[in-house]
Amino acid sequence: MFSIDLAIKFGSDEIIIYRKGIGIIAKEPAYLALTKGEKPKVKAYGLRAKKLFETESNQVTVYRPIQRSEVVDEKMAVELMSSILKNVIVDKFTITRINALVAVPCALNEGQLLSLKKVLQMSGIGKVTFVQNSVCARANLDIDSHSHIMVVDIGAYITDISVLNEYNFSFGRMYFIGGNDMDKSITTFISDNHNLEVSDLTSNKVKNEIASLYDRDLYRAEYLGMDENKKLVKHEISANEIRVAIVNIYDLIFSKIQEIMSQLPKDVMADVYNNGVMFVGGASSIAGLYEYAKKKLDLPIIVPDDPMNAVILGAGKLLNPDRDFLKINF
Repeated sequence: MFSIDLAIKFGSDEIIIYRKGIGIIAKEPAYLALTKGEKPKVKAYGLRAKKLFETESNQVTVYRPIQRSEVVDEKMAVELMSSILKNVIVDKFTITRINALVAVPCALNEGQLLSLKKVLQMSGIGKVTFVQNSVCARANLDIDSHSHIMVVDIGAYITDISVLNEYNFSFGRMYFIGGNDMDKSITTFISDNHNLEVSDLTSNKVKNEIASLYDRDLYRAEYLGMDENKKLVKHEISANEIRVAIVNIYDLIFSKIQEIMSQLPKDVMADVYNNGVMFVGGASSIAGLYEYAKKKLDLPIIVPDDPMNAVILGAGKLLNPDRDFLKINF
């Protein structure tokens, strides 16, 4: 029997697919655009559909069937997943089965997981196995396998804070805080301080390109926006200004970490004090996070080389049949 093994991460606004033996084969925002009319057809998905959503096209209807890692429209979610799989698995005519290990946040309930499983199976995936994001991220670390570590996954809309022992999930909470809040804060800051209107898409670009948690970071770059006369102009923005716009969001996340630490049993707390906190997710890529978090939390801080893809790469490692880990059973 010929089969394909996939690892899939459902982020708060993005779907990432890893294929065993190849690596990451798809990374798309969870958007789907259909033509309007009696017989709508898929016009675009992923990044192309997201751009159509942001331009408010009159010729298509754009759906966001998966939001905050949860299926909100099963029919459109099946269309989205089927479109992605059709595009990235070109040898499907020789396949008898597709298996998927699916990384999800810690707080999805049984109903949400069942809905997601239904979508995946209707999209052509046979066996579905769920695992916590933190378990996947932990697979990338080389520490004492019997001691606890904290994993903080900062996504677009969700921050998932979990504590686990080896590959066994011990404790976790999910908060609706993330990179999208930073984008909106940057948009507001630029409007208030530079009299410049920019889209959240531009703010996201600003965050990804120049944002920093270093104090007095002098790096500057020009970005396009609309001035008070409704003219498109280029305007220079500094990394230090963006720090002012977003640092309170990181501080809020750090306060949640401290709150969870205070609730842990003493032996688990001692392990985390020894092993530290690992930051993953897109917003963990910001310059200066290591130094700022270390000062704020007084804990060992771990930021992997590729925090944005740490969960999906760890999930890919768990596709190895010799790796034993805690699966979500329901």
